[in-house]
Amino acid sequence: MARRNEEIDHPAEWLRALFEDASAFERLVTESGGMAHAAYRLARARCRASAVPTALPTLGELQAAALILARRVGTPETLPIKSLLASECESQGLAVIRPIAPLPTHSAPPPPSMRMAAARRA
Repeated sequence: MARRNEEIDHPAEWLRALFEDASAFERLVTESGGMAHAAYRLARARCRASAVPTALPTLGELQAAALILARRVGTPETLPIKSLLASECESQGLAVIRPIAPLPTHSAPPPPSMRMAAARRA
C-alpha cells in the first residue's frame, strides 16, 4: 500500500494503484484493522476523487465500498449490515453521513386561523 497521505492528497492515484494490484485490497483490510475501517478508507478516497469531491462518505458509499472490498478479498457472503458498518466506523471516530430519518406520518392540526377560515366556508 502507498503512504497513508496518498489516499487523502491524491485519491485518484491511490485508487488506481489499489485496483491495479491484485493483493492490495487484502493489504488494505489488514492495514486498516478490519473490513469497516478499510471500507471507510476506500469510500473516502472515492468521495475525494469524484467530480464533486466530498470529505465524508455517506452510508450508501460506505456500503458500496464494503461490497467492492468483500468481492476483491473473496468474502461477499460476509458483507456487514449497513447500520453495523456505520456504527463500527463511528466507534473508531470515523464520521459517516447517515440518511435523514423520515418525518412522522401523522401531521399536526392546522393553525387556528386556517380552522376558522375552513369553518366560515362550511
